[in-house]
Amino acid sequence: MAVSRFALIKFLEFALAAACLGLHYHSFVDKQTSLMLASATFGGYLIITCGVFAGHLAGTPVNRRIDIYFCLLGCALFIASGSLAVEYFQNLGKSQLKDYGLAKAALAIINGIIFLVDAVFVYRGE
Repeated sequence: MAVSRFALIKFLEFALAAACLGLHYHSFVDKQTSLMLASATFGGYLIITCGVFAGHLAGTPVNRRIDIYFCLLGCALFIASGSLAVEYFQNLGKSQLKDYGLAKAALAIINGIIFLVDAVFVYRGE
């Protein structure tokens, strides 16, 4: 069975969301209420991408409009979560917490860009 570009992108989105959630767990401080958006984004999109990927493997893909909606919303949420994380962690002193936080921010922004590219591919019908 050949791996399609769609399956590869969806798996990459899932893997990056899982990595972001793991880094979020290790970098979460109870006083950073601005990053609660990241908790919802990473956890929610872990579930969404898993479902879309499983549906694709089962031969029942999601409607194009819904897929574009999830991709564009994911793009906005991941970039917003990454931006909030950069804002919070950039001013901390040198520590492992800062490293985890900035790594989480970078992966979230990268995943947001991948969601945007995925939306373009879905829109073009590729």
